[in-house]
Amino acid sequence: MTRLLLALCGALALAACAGTETETVSVTTARTETETVTETETVAEPVGLPPEVAATHAALLEAARSGDYEALRPLIPDEFSYTFGGAVQGGPIAYWQQLEEESGESPIEILARILELPYTLAAGTYIWPFAYDKQQEELSDYERELLGDLADAYSGAGSGYLGWRAGIEPDGAWSFFIAGD
Repeated sequence: MTRLLLALCGALALAACAGTETETVSVTTARTETETVTETETVAEPVGLPPEVAATHAALLEAARSGDYEALRPLIPDEFSYTFGGAVQGGPIAYWQQLEEESGESPIEILARILELPYTLAAGTYIWPFAYDKQQEELSDYERELLGDLADAYSGAGSGYLGWRAGIEPDGAWSFFIAGD
């Protein structure tokens, strides 16, 4: 009977692990000499990305989370969109830093935020956030909650998402990080 229960528990544990796309990271911290506390953080990885896109996404997210614009430089290809105006002297990084100084808005922090959200596939390009191809009235309450203040990036009923968005091509090339219309 004990063997049957152990086998059943093992099968249930394996079934519970199947199909998940998360990575569990455990951190052990000693608070006192006699007390040890383990904190667990689950980090969701985007599901369904081609390996090249997943690799670029991971590199961009790591660089953005660091807050270091220079960490983004090796990921920016020659053909890259970052403004609807003309090219800025110094390129995308200079533009984002200038924007941060002038407006207080931090593009690199926003990049990290949107890359942590679900994506959408539009015209063959993987785009963050998922709201890129949704009208404001199409958003569910849950999607509005996911977007948080990014949901304010619609200009009114019937408008598309005009906030910061990032695109990665199927070959893994980062093609844009841009806001506006």
